[in-house]
Amino acid sequence: MKVVVHPVGEVGRRALRILQAEPAVTEAAAWGVTETPPRTQVVESLDGVAVVVTDRPEPDELAVACLDAGAALVTATSWGGEPAQAFAAAGISLVVGANLETGIAASLALQEAALMDEPLEVRLAWTVRGRVRRRGEPIPFPDPVGSLWAREVDPQGWTGHNIPVKAFEAPVEGDWAGAMAQVSGALDDGVQRTIVGAADHAQYLAAIALAAPAVPAGLHAYHPGRSWASAAATAYLDRALASGLDVASFHETTPA
Repeated sequence: MKVVVHPVGEVGRRALRILQAEPAVTEAAAWGVTETPPRTQVVESLDGVAVVVTDRPEPDELAVACLDAGAALVTATSWGGEPAQAFAAAGISLVVGANLETGIAASLALQEAALMDEPLEVRLAWTVRGRVRRRGEPIPFPDPVGSLWAREVDPQGWTGHNIPVKAFEAPVEGDWAGAMAQVSGALDDGVQRTIVGAADHAQYLAAIALAAPAVPAGLHAYHPGRSWASAAATAYLDRALASGLDVASFHETTPA
């Protein structure tokens, strides 16, 4: 499949390099750039493109171009002017929230919840740039981020509608970032608590989160119209792991 990336920052440029190494992608080109990235074709038309990926916060112009070309669109965030109905009417996927919060953390939680007989609660957490807190909710991110204090925020884009969820945002200084999911659920032999998380260089981790939905979107893992990146959690994580995502896990079972 042919994929095009519209990079406006380092995360987009790194996502382009990830997709250039993706076996399912026959060609990964750039669109809307003034400088030619190394070993990358720059295209002016989206004709024949299966999926477009961007780190632009509000890609309105790009969304119109995708609708004209019949290409799916993957974005790092959601934005107010999303043409969700237009994508649904055209039978094209618009995948939003391909980031630490609604991409990696939420997908980790949904995959673990699917392994339990009855998921009881999910706690999501991710890092943001800022001064480290001295109080709040303790979050056990993997090294090299380590444990941090976090504040509770409203969960965005949670697709496990029948599972109660809490979300936490942990400020961190420096170049590292992390995402974590804690899932509690009933099994035959008791109640299990599972913690899964990832920590790495912030831009590297964000690029993996952005690139991961591209191949699933091209293979129609997402429904036409607007979907959060975690709506195809297993396919999303498969591509993220293949791109270098390293996940740490902890399991604890309390007997019934």
